[in-house]
Amino acid sequence: MSVNASMCNATMIVKNIAQRLFALVAVIFGVSLLTFILYYFAPGDKALAIGQARYEGEGSVQREVIEMIRQEYGLDQPFFTQFIHWLKPLFQGDMGTSLVSQEKVWEIVRPNLYETLILSLTALTLGLTLAFALSVVSVRQSGSIADRVAVAFASIGAAIPSYWLGLLLILLFAVQLQWLPAYGSASFAHIILPATCLGMWVMASQTRLLRSFLLEAQSAVYLEALRLRGVTEREIFWRHNLRHALAPAVTMLGIEMGALLEGAVIVEVIFSRDGIGSLFVSSVMSRDYPLVMFLVLFSALSYVLINTLVELLQEWLNPIKHDKRVLL
Repeated sequence: MSVNASMCNATMIVKNIAQRLFALVAVIFGVSLLTFILYYFAPGDKALAIGQARYEGEGSVQREVIEMIRQEYGLDQPFFTQFIHWLKPLFQGDMGTSLVSQEKVWEIVRPNLYETLILSLTALTLGLTLAFALSVVSVRQSGSIADRVAVAFASIGAAIPSYWLGLLLILLFAVQLQWLPAYGSASFAHIILPATCLGMWVMASQTRLLRSFLLEAQSAVYLEALRLRGVTEREIFWRHNLRHALAPAVTMLGIEMGALLEGAVIVEVIFSRDGIGSLFVSSVMSRDYPLVMFLVLFSALSYVLINTLVELLQEWLNPIKHDKRVLL
């Protein structure tokens, strides 16, 4: 029986992984097609935009040069021919070349990706730490002054837009107090204000969600069975209530990671930081199509991978699977 059970579990794991890989490939193809459709039907002459970006400062681009560029990039070909012409190099590891700087797209994205990851992880760590502390204090002392203060703090954080909070932080800590720099990304001090601005949004959303899930977890039926078996209230809270509440909270966090990247765009522009957000804005303004299309595709792929990791975390956080006393 144990051998058959092990084989059955292994088969289910392989099937689950295969389904997720198939879904990942399907999503990547769908996003690639949608991205190219938006590019294909974008207003303006693509060949003219490429010529102006490539020969900036040389006056108007001659018609012969525009026709040469149109043939070079296959812009005179049918829709699906152009799509395959763009998609095929991606599978070969060629992300394309920037129209403005003539550099490889990945060489431009890599340093900016590092800056965005540092900002996002710092903001995420700060926001989740505050959210965890506030929600635990709020639930453990339900109805007290601490509970009201935690709820009010989270509500205020949710009500303040990121761009307005960023300007307030610059005005207070950079202009008035002159404690921290207002722009740039040269040192650790430069990340404090933007990470605080972005982390407040994470704190506000996760505090309200985690507090709600903790209150819901306290009314679970299986907890009475644990109390009858002599499990202490402290152990019930930390090993069961918290684990039960973290599963849906982690799900919501995975969904909000896309919004976190969107928030990074605003924060990076406000604080004049290097990163994916500011790079995306500048590439759109300069109509650097290869760079824009890769950033859109990269963001979608990151979002899918994050949600896949979230599903794995959900399985690990399932409290019933991890405590056999519940099933006795």
